[in-house]
Amino acid sequence: MSMIRIGRRLYTRYKEVSPVAKLTAKQEKFVQGLVSGLSQRNAYKQAYQNSENWKESSIDSNASQLFNDTKVLQRYKELLKQFSNKALWSRESAFNEYEWLKNKARENIEEEGVRKANSDAFLSSIEGMNKMAFHDLELADQKLKAEIERIKADTEKTKLLLGEEEEADLDDGFLAALEGKAADVWEDE
Repeated sequence: MSMIRIGRRLYTRYKEVSPVAKLTAKQEKFVQGLVSGLSQRNAYKQAYQNSENWKESSIDSNASQLFNDTKVLQRYKELLKQFSNKALWSRESAFNEYEWLKNKARENIEEEGVRKANSDAFLSSIEGMNKMAFHDLELADQKLKAEIERIKADTEKTKLLLGEEEEADLDDGFLAALEGKAADVWEDE
């Protein structure tokens, strides 16, 4: 806080406080370790070298306490946001490069005809674009298939435990619906 005079009046001038408070070097190193993919324990060990001989539970406790510190948590969120923005840009940039390659290959095919080089470039760019566009959908599809398999396994366990005579009461067509056969199963009811 300082005083400033304008004309005859004396005003109090308050120091502007930054929304992101400064961290110590060790705190910053801890946050950098977390953002780079280290666990809290390993990031703490890296930042605080003297903790190497501590019990794991002590390190975990201190790391958790440090992570929940307001300044540290704020810095962590800030860095995550920066890196996620960079990752989004990189993905968009890569997609644009594939699109550029596809367009150049198409132009070359139209001008000079189909050759191995330009057709390979064209097909590779389309394949790359499709992988980028549909990769997340494939992961979701794989997760759904795994969930269906888990449900089937649980159902089989239940059948074995309860016996075959009670099986009819348990099966209401849910598994068939998951496999896309719901219309056939529920049409009878």
